[in-house]
Amino acid sequence: MKLVDYCILIGELLRVIESKQAKIVNQHYAHHNLTTPSINILLLLNDRGAMRVSDIGGALNMVDSNVSAICSRLENMDLIERIRKKEDQRVVLIQLTQTALDKMKEILSNVNDFQQLFVKNATEKDLQEISNGLTKLNDLLENVLKEKME
Repeated sequence: MKLVDYCILIGELLRVIESKQAKIVNQHYAHHNLTTPSINILLLLNDRGAMRVSDIGGALNMVDSNVSAICSRLENMDLIERIRKKEDQRVVLIQLTQTALDKMKEILSNVNDFQQLFVKNATEKDLQEISNGLTKLNDLLENVLKEKME
């Protein structure tokens, strides 16, 4: 197989894997009416506390406009609120509401259940190989990004 063919295969696998992962996660959290990015934002805010949209985007590798749109949806669900810093009214922080804090125990339990489903049919060696391969892929992509920046 030519090196270029591997690139095509990897791209196809990534698309298929992302689609399957999104479908599984969306089914798993459907009863919460939450998507994968929504869950990730809630988990991040639960872990780190109030954050700016740009900091959430940076931590989750998401575009700020997407983070803001998801936060608007979460705000409509009474799961997050936007607050302004008293010292600088220009700074808007996103934080979990009491409703979200009350719901986080259930969400964290669902996360644990999902992780158990994921590892149920895998050995530690399987997971280590997957982790090593994805780390290598991430490093290769990082090198491509660096070369494009030069």
